[in-house]
Amino acid sequence: MATPKVRSMPLTAAMARFVDVADLIRSRALADDALRDLCEDYKLARELLTKAKKEKPKSTKKITEYSALVDELEDEIMRYLVDGEPQSRTRS
Repeated sequence: MATPKVRSMPLTAAMARFVDVADLIRSRALADDALRDLCEDYKLARELLTKAKKEKPKSTKKITEYSALVDELEDEIMRYLVDGEPQSRTRS
């Protein structure tokens, strides 16, 4: 039964960030690919931000970009939980 564990791994970062709604994230993401994708994107963005902060020399540009991405994904996850649908993400 490795599948449930693997499927929940991308959720851990979002669940740790949004402790008050962690159970809601877990339960909704089991059946919702879009929410699971948002959580995976969030996890990856957090990992990139952490890596950028550890780099020597530090890249202020990368840190700023990844911080903005993390903030945007946090907002999007919360909107999704409230509204039930993802916002369209357009990147330039």
